[in-house]
Amino acid sequence: MHPANIQAPFRAAHAALIGKGGGLARVLVTAALAPLLLAGCTMRTSAPVPAPAAEPHVVHAPTATLDSPYGHFLAARHARLSFDHASAANFYLRALNEEPRSGMLTQGAFLSLLADGRVPQALELAGILRDGNPGDHVARIAVATGAMLRRDYDAALQLVAEGPTSGIHSAFNPLIAAWAYAGKGEADRALEALGKLDRNPLFGGVHDHLKPLLLEALGRDSAADAEYRAAMAKGERVGIRQVDAYSRFLQRRGRVDEARALVAQHQKQNPENSTLQMAALRLKQANASGVAPLVGNANEGFAESLLAAATAFGRNDGGELTELHLQLALALRPDLDDARVSLADIYESRKQWERAIKAYGEVRPDGAFADTAKLRIAWCVNESGDHDEAVRLLRRMARERKDDARPLLTLADLYRQMEKWTDAVREYNAAIERLPALENRHWIVLFGRGIALERSKQWDKAEVDMLKALEFQPDQPMVLNYLGYTWVDMNRNVDRATDMIKRAVALRPNDGAIVDSLGWAYYRLGRYEEAVTQLERAVELKGGDAVITDHLGDAYWKVGRRAEAQFQWRRALGLKPEAELEQKVRQKLEVGLDPVAQK
Repeated sequence: MHPANIQAPFRAAHAALIGKGGGLARVLVTAALAPLLLAGCTMRTSAPVPAPAAEPHVVHAPTATLDSPYGHFLAARHARLSFDHASAANFYLRALNEEPRSGMLTQGAFLSLLADGRVPQALELAGILRDGNPGDHVARIAVATGAMLRRDYDAALQLVAEGPTSGIHSAFNPLIAAWAYAGKGEADRALEALGKLDRNPLFGGVHDHLKPLLLEALGRDSAADAEYRAAMAKGERVGIRQVDAYSRFLQRRGRVDEARALVAQHQKQNPENSTLQMAALRLKQANASGVAPLVGNANEGFAESLLAAATAFGRNDGGELTELHLQLALALRPDLDDARVSLADIYESRKQWERAIKAYGEVRPDGAFADTAKLRIAWCVNESGDHDEAVRLLRRMARERKDDARPLLTLADLYRQMEKWTDAVREYNAAIERLPALENRHWIVLFGRGIALERSKQWDKAEVDMLKALEFQPDQPMVLNYLGYTWVDMNRNVDRATDMIKRAVALRPNDGAIVDSLGWAYYRLGRYEEAVTQLERAVELKGGDAVITDHLGDAYWKVGRRAEAQFQWRRALGLKPEAELEQKVRQKLEVGLDPVAQK
């Protein structure tokens, strides 16, 4: 199909250019079980219930009497399922105030407070939960965080000693113990504890990241240097934060040339990476006395561990477990912008634009992610509906950073998303003028401008950009598909276009839009039976698309399956096609395909 609907993959690739595990068991229960649990789920001890915060949102709760524990529970459940953690926490706290011995309400309040970033309040409940259920991982790791914040390292170690030791605890016990022993100055025991993490299949990479950091924090420079070198030998697989950590290590010890060479090597692979750009700037100053290590003490090390763990978890549960660990990491280290940006990214994925804007706004203005945060704020402002303000923010940034193409690229992408094609072309042109030279990594810029040119009826110029993008990235499926489909639809270079689309399908066999392009190429070649096969599969993969559905109707018509063709056309009308397609589909339903195709 014509890739007008390529916003998500395009944004992912563009975000990379401009600088951007286990599931959490839900504590919420069905409403039918709520009265039973409210009555019967009690704890042996209770503590004063934290006061609800001022209500930041209006929650449209299910119909219920809200001035009762059950009503507050229903409202909290509704808010939590909507990821409105602030409202959920407040409703849970109101219910808990009336039913202070309810374990379910305590857990709901704790998780919601923690997800909302109200960590001190969450920690007030964490100990109660952990006492009632020692296997509750999130409560346990929160208790450990509280102990580290108090620098009560013995309490953290006691938590490990009391267990449990299986499951997820086998990964986190070594992390807690390693940094608690480091806080006590017991280097050998700290290293022995971290070594147990190396045997965990999920967290082996976390161990490799943390070991040189721990050695450096313990003052064992020679061993740390050896571990850093071993990590750097992994080449492209080494983490950027570890590169940054080693460059700091080298700079602090006067080995500035080695540090510069290390950063330059990785910038070749990641030229737009904000952390590496900041490292290169720092190394130009070469002031060893002003360079802090990535991890300087036990609390920073535990925060780094929680960040690494959150990264290992990924988004398998929609980001919930990741989100909770990131909040704890920020409680230990508020300047950990990597964690803050990761949180903001989770909020973006949930379309929580205001919360994402707030998180990006808390990024340090002198940190590595300052410019990235400004760009993402503008993007989120636009997504929230304030297009004029987004444009204003990006134009101001473009004026302030006259050599930086990123604000203009983001502005061009916004215009392209809004289908303001001529405006998009203008901004792409201005952005490209700021680039010293077009390199392979700029294929996405040429591709974006090519889309805007094609949609603004400037195909000759668009074709040049598409071909150049393909020269930079010969196996880029989005470019292969877009250029191939456009040629097919124009009845130009059909054989070559079909081969290109076949390559795109081989690269992305489950992409319904690309499979549709192959079906449409066969249709244009008169190979109608093959077209039907591909288009039926495209509809299976991407059934809610009007263009693909219309294509299948056309193919059915050509092989004599007239009733099925009309069914697909009627179905396409129900999928809200663009006005031009809607008119054509209605004509086909009225007079058949052939008269419409001849036009």
